Amino acid sequence: MQILSLNFLFYTIGGVWRPIKWSSKCSMCLYSAFTLSTIYLLNFSVLTQLIDIVFVVDNMDDFATNSLMLLSAIAALCKAITAVFRRSEIISLIKTLQEKPFKACNEEEIIIQMKYDCLIRQNSAYRSYTISYMILALFSATGAVIGEMLTAFQGELPYRIWVPYDYTPILLFWLTSLHEMLALIFGTFVNIATETLLLGFCLQICAQLELFTRRLQRIVEPDKNKEACNLLTNVPNRNRLSEHVYYHLPYKHIFIDLFAEMVNEIFSEVLFVQFFASILILCSSVYYLSSHLTVTDFTKLSIFTFCMFVQIFVYCWAGNEVILKSTGLSEAACQIDWILMTISERKDLLMIMKRSIRPIKFTSSFLVTLSLDSYANVSTNIIRRMFFFCIT
Repeated sequence: MQILSLNFLFYTIGGVWRPIKWSSKCSMCLYSAFTLSTIYLLNFSVLTQLIDIVFVVDNMDDFATNSLMLLSAIAALCKAITAVFRRSEIISLIKTLQEKPFKACNEEEIIIQMKYDCLIRQNSAYRSYTISYMILALFSATGAVIGEMLTAFQGELPYRIWVPYDYTPILLFWLTSLHEMLALIFGTFVNIATETLLLGFCLQICAQLELFTRRLQRIVEPDKNKEACNLLTNVPNRNRLSEHVYYHLPYKHIFIDLFAEMVNEIFSEVLFVQFFASILILCSSVYYLSSHLTVTDFTKLSIFTFCMFVQIFVYCWAGNEVILKSTGLSEAACQIDWILMTISERKDLLMIMKRSIRPIKFTSSFLVTLSLDSYANVSTNIIRRMFFFCIT
């Protein structure tokens, strides 16, 4: 699976994505056991924290701090379940990108496709969104794990949970602490994989929209300056060539819309849980900072809040790129030399332009539309309240 291979590698490390090339029964059984272990650890983290909040926590300060880890664990569990139970649908999306009409069919289109592939994955880290986000997430997770280990060495669990046994014996204490740290590590890899995978799919949609625009422009170009797809290279005259190239374009536009809808449908629950959890986490952080302005608390929660902002930004930026690219399709269609088209082609072009008026949007159910406007509204309100509480 060459497309988005780095993203699926993070899923594999996180224990929720068995490589497709693995065909032996032994390896499949072993990885299935690994997957069950990951799901168990995330479930353990969610249930024990939830029980602690419901039955043990008796003040708002503990509720605010405990809810931060609980909501993060719920989001990671939702992403892991989506990767496991929607595996076949995700594989279908990847196969769709590798087949016609999505597959690049000449050198010019391959260059366009490679440009977007380089944005998703590149050897140069400063140009790779995936690697840059991975470094940030792993840096944050490493700091969290080190902090948990230091807490464990002091005789306390890394974070508060309720367990149905006495964990004061040294062996049970370290086993329980290990459960918490492993849940954090695997949850981090699942988070990285899901967010960069959705980002990758959004950029692939942008690539397909640019390929679609280029194919529209090729319709009216002179024969000597263009080459059609492999099936069309031997067509002798311009009109005949236009008919063959143009035949697939209305369907291509529909296929791009359907592909985007499939991506949104697969990840809609993830988007809803992530945004709902992130907003609650940010609100809890603001509340806690309003009454605890010590240097340690402020530093810890500021870093945590910054990570939440970055996490939301990744989703919103990816969705915004798709919106901009899809709305720009109508303008690109106007700029081609459509006067040279036949009446039938002009009618189809008009339908394409009319469809492109409604941009492709990713939504998290009814909660929010992925765009920079949504991100600005959420972040502005949170920051305004944070400064208000800090001042008062």
